[in-house]
Amino acid sequence: MISHSETVESIFGYWPEFADGRIELFSFEWPGIICLRIAYIDSNTKKAAIVSLRFSGVTDIELSELHSENIVDVLSISSEPPNIVTIESCYGLCGTFKCTAAEVTGVVSNHSFKADGFAAA
Repeated sequence: MISHSETVESIFGYWPEFADGRIELFSFEWPGIICLRIAYIDSNTKKAAIVSLRFSGVTDIELSELHSENIVDVLSISSEPPNIVTIESCYGLCGTFKCTAAEVTGVVSNHSFKADGFAAA
């Protein structure tokens, strides 16, 4: 279970896989905390947001390919503890890790999104 997932679901109407989302921030803090901030656009619903996630109790980290640009293909979080987080990438950061808790720490909706992907002027 992802704490505060309803804040993301209230924008998109579902919990996304973050396909084609851009990882704007990746951090690892001792002891065992990973933070991700993902800019995600659902062009079908014409909705966009920046979603901040925090994973605590992180173990068994197997991540690679961190680049200056990192695009998600699928970000999945299992529902059974310990949660297994899998990042499949289009480009850049990919891999898995386990965590004892996952939470949404922030969501900023982008209301200026247009279907062509450009912000309204």
